[in-house]
Amino acid sequence: MTRTAHGAARLEAVGATPVIGDVFDVDRLTELARQSAPELVIHQLTAFGATDADPLAETIRVRTEGTRNLVAAARQAGARRLITQSISFICKPVAGGLTDESSPLYLDAPEAIRPLAQAVAEMEQRTLDARGLEGIVLRYGWFYGPGTNFDPADLIPRAIRKGRMPIVGSGDGCYSFVHVRDAAQATMLALTGAAPGIYNIVDDAPARLREWLPVAAQLLGAPPPSAMDEALARQKLGDMRVYIYNEQSGASNHKARTALAWQPGTPSWRQGFRDLYAPAGAA
Repeated sequence: MTRTAHGAARLEAVGATPVIGDVFDVDRLTELARQSAPELVIHQLTAFGATDADPLAETIRVRTEGTRNLVAAARQAGARRLITQSISFICKPVAGGLTDESSPLYLDAPEAIRPLAQAVAEMEQRTLDARGLEGIVLRYGWFYGPGTNFDPADLIPRAIRKGRMPIVGSGDGCYSFVHVRDAAQATMLALTGAAPGIYNIVDDAPARLREWLPVAAQLLGAPPPSAMDEALARQKLGDMRVYIYNEQSGASNHKARTALAWQPGTPSWRQGFRDLYAPAGAA
């Protein structure tokens, strides 16, 4: 499902049968689900590409109202299984360790972060509690690879090249990355082979901002990242970015490796970034 004719053309080009609809149009959504009579429904909805509204606010609405509508449509259409995209990096930070699937979400976060954590909690709960559906939540790490925000031509590398992505405080924010190919493979395994529940889909090499950012800058031929005091960063960048850059915890992929028999084809961001950025840096 896509909202636009342009999106439909892209889906058709890769062999899918597209339909145009909107998760907030309940009648249309319900009719599309009824017509397709799906056995499996995959919820990968996001609004982070929105240009006509606040992307974060729109994505929060997708995760709350949108999930509620999609679950209802899936149940009415007789679907058996619902797989929902979530994120691994909104758990309550842990000191010096990794979160796992039992880790609590960051529901007592500062005010700027709390709505995101609450929306993720609602989305996950609606997925897991949907009567008549086998609910599976995939908590993906930070996507990188072609077509993501980490694509050499996209948002994050542009900021790195311009010196606009500093190491905030101690740079303790721990990223668990996952290449989009590996995320797709894990999703395929979850289609039929996963017991209901939550799974972290992340690579084997969590890394703090102070570790990966200088490496990415060097590969991109960019200047070394600058440092920014945490208090100044809160004023200039806001609590959300301070959380991401200096506070978030990485995640463990042990459950996905054992229960899904999933192994990331790119187990470390170090190799993945070299493959993604070295040509750009050389150019």
